[in-house]
Amino acid sequence: MPPKAEITKETVLEAAFELVRAEGLEALTARNIAQKLKCSTQPIYSVYGNMEAVNDDVYSKVIDFTLASIKQYENPKNEPALNLAIGCLIFAKNEKQLFKTVYLTDHSRHYLKKDKGKLKAELYAAFLRLDNRLGTIDEIKREKLFIKLSIFMIGIGAMINTHSLELDIQEAEEMIVEMYEAFMLNEGLAN
Repeated sequence: MPPKAEITKETVLEAAFELVRAEGLEALTARNIAQKLKCSTQPIYSVYGNMEAVNDDVYSKVIDFTLASIKQYENPKNEPALNLAIGCLIFAKNEKQLFKTVYLTDHSRHYLKKDKGKLKAELYAAFLRLDNRLGTIDEIKREKLFIKLSIFMIGIGAMINTHSLELDIQEAEEMIVEMYEAFMLNEGLAN
């Protein structure tokens, strides 16, 4: 009889991530992970101790995967923040369950403290590189503008994710640019 495969933290994490990617956060249970690994729940608790630790690691992996996926979209004519915004919409379309995990669950709020807002920080840094006009307004107004654009982008992403809006990349890009310019006009910073 061949030896049983060793269950490690990495194998549990990978199985848990794939489970969330395919079925959503609701499917993340020790029993479902064990079923995916073809083992009992005991090895999962042996390497992780509890499901909260599994959830923490899975959520961190989801955030890292989200950032990597969003950054894959590159259009040389676009500014970095616009590429990230379009990348986010492509992510919403292609990674249904992960988009929901990151943007459409209470889970993200709970773990925001633990991942130190890595996703938001990365998007905000790109936003600041978007336009030199942003340097002429104070930090509070910049943050409010970023939040408005994020709400718009996540809203479009949610509509794409749930199939309530069919949009090609060019249309999405035009909408985001138009909204950005409208927000800038509202701040008295029109081109």
